[in-house]
Amino acid sequence: MRYIAIFLLLANIGYFVWVQSSSEPASQPTASSSRPLLNTGLTLVSEFQEQLAARPALSCFTVAGFASTDDATSFIAEIDEIAYAARLYLDGDPLDSQYRVFIPPASSRGIATITLDNLSERLAALEIDVESYLITRGTLENGIALGVFSDRESAVTTLNAVQGLGYGPEIEEIPRSTGEIQVRLEMLRQDLLESPAGPDLTASRPDLTITENLCETIAQGTQFP
Repeated sequence: MRYIAIFLLLANIGYFVWVQSSSEPASQPTASSSRPLLNTGLTLVSEFQEQLAARPALSCFTVAGFASTDDATSFIAEIDEIAYAARLYLDGDPLDSQYRVFIPPASSRGIATITLDNLSERLAALEIDVESYLITRGTLENGIALGVFSDRESAVTTLNAVQGLGYGPEIEEIPRSTGEIQVRLEMLRQDLLESPAGPDLTASRPDLTITENLCETIAQGTQFP
């Protein structure tokens, strides 16, 4: 029995030594490195106030009563030199767009007339039914209208027919809505006072109405990183 007890004691001592030598030392806790703050895309109120103060002093208007988007676009072109910013705006709910086919403006009314006459003769000879006429006003003045269509497929058919005769027609999408056509206008206050057109922007267009409104001061998405 004595030898058995001695054997068990030595075995326990050997097992204890083996366990201690094979175990890894506990790692010491290390201070974690600081992590940079996430870029949440927010701007401090004080920073926004600085951005707002840096903007020029503006007067804002809504011009309404346009008969068509062409008329509104022409108005924007006319006031381009005195406007700080101007954009077309369609009030109400959106409707399906229309599609206009046209030949871009010629350098003069005479050249545009000759082009229209030649095109009409060739269309008639080939019995191609396309309603074409000279555009006499607006941003497409001296261009040739080839029709306005309710779907893009019909517009493409006309474009291909005229293109096959050697001309360079284009398609323009015309947005529509249930409301009126407006121009949202921003003008520098200094320019508004100094410009002869400033006091009455609609003098040459008696059908238009102009209303001064508050300029947007709410932070827009483009103001943030």
